[in-house]
Amino acid sequence: MRIIDLSTPVDPSGWSPDPRSRPRWIPRPAHVLDLRGADPRTRTAGVADIDRALARLGCRPRPLDVVLLRTGASGWTGTPRYFTDFTGLDGPATDHLLDLGVRVIGTDAFSLDAPFRDMIRRYHATGDRSVLWPAHFAVRRHAYRQIERLARLDTLPPTGFRVACRPARTACAGAGAGGTRMVALLEE
Repeated sequence: MRIIDLSTPVDPSGWSPDPRSRPRWIPRPAHVLDLRGADPRTRTAGVADIDRALARLGCRPRPLDVVLLRTGASGWTGTPRYFTDFTGLDGPATDHLLDLGVRVIGTDAFSLDAPFRDMIRRYHATGDRSVLWPAHFAVRRHAYRQIERLARLDTLPPTGFRVACRPARTACAGAGAGGTRMVALLEE
């Protein structure tokens, strides 16, 4: 199952994450950022990791482009490691992508944030509450959607394709999250 965050922030631009709306930015150009080399101690990618991945692409996302994060987690699907061995975004990295105009961030991991035990370890070590679910809390500052548990990102080119995603009709009214369908559209 693929998950899309349907939280409803207030956005002065009029953008609405209402699951019944047809977002005007989908299908959109998409880019796959390879974050498999991010810090294995914290399991968190920061702004420097995002900038290195963008430099490898040789381009930057334009406003409303989609960014998909390849963390390697899909290789652990069906095992306990799927929930513990992946890279998530820290708050500044999430804000960095959103400041570039990205409004959909997808990941092959269980969560866009670092694994829970890594977040809680850093919280206990520092007392810094900003390390707890920073990508999820970013929706309070930016209107965006996050899609988790994507598959086959390794089969996509790094850039030069489009994705279409739409919340599943079964999403419950008022729910904070629900299923989605995401497909890559490749030019032949």
